[in-house]
Amino acid sequence: MKKRLILSAILGAALAGLPGMSLAGDIANIQPIGFSADGKVFGFQEFGIEESGGVPYSNTYFVDTDSGQYLEGTPFHTEMTEKDANLSKARRQNLTAARSQMDKYDLLTNPGLIAALNPPTELGSPSKTIRYTTLASDGPPKSPYTLSLGEMPVPTPKDCASIDKRVLGFSLQMIEKQGAPNRQAARQATAVPADRACSVEYRIGGAMVYQPEAGNQVHIALILAFDADRNGRWIAVPVHP
Repeated sequence: MKKRLILSAILGAALAGLPGMSLAGDIANIQPIGFSADGKVFGFQEFGIEESGGVPYSNTYFVDTDSGQYLEGTPFHTEMTEKDANLSKARRQNLTAARSQMDKYDLLTNPGLIAALNPPTELGSPSKTIRYTTLASDGPPKSPYTLSLGEMPVPTPKDCASIDKRVLGFSLQMIEKQGAPNRQAARQATAVPADRACSVEYRIGGAMVYQPEAGNQVHIALILAFDADRNGRWIAVPVHP
């Protein structure tokens, strides 16, 4: 438990500086909320200050880990435009709106494990792969997993017609499973969510793991999607080894 708390603190500290990382645009912070007891729902919050206009925002997402889609009626989006608006107000208001879903699935009881963290602020770290184990312990890595991210051109949606860069989709493959090569067909390929449809680049920013009391482990790839203005927003992609 102590190591989980340490990892959570590291995540908050490392990602707190991300908005200043981009030369143009902003990169959202991310805060995992947790899993339902059976691992079928994962929730997370992203938040930050928009580069254009300085508007504080906060978004809370609830993902069906079987389908990879948002739960019906979610996500919850909050932007604060009042003169006295600040990030604290945006986050509190957003979490209040999302609280019924958080309580319904008891997400705070099952935080899961932050198995890996790969923020853009970490110089020299790979942007398309991430390697991790599913047990927080000292010593040599045990039964590691590696996820590999691929990008591919997709038809440009009408809402993205004004973008002068190529719009991309992505796929995700588990190329190592419990320390062994795992090169068969992609374990998870996904269409870009509608609110990320104008993305032009992706990065693997982290990985979450949760073990239900009954059933198989659930892995979540935390993927950072960049638009043409270098704004970075998060996508949670379930992976079932």
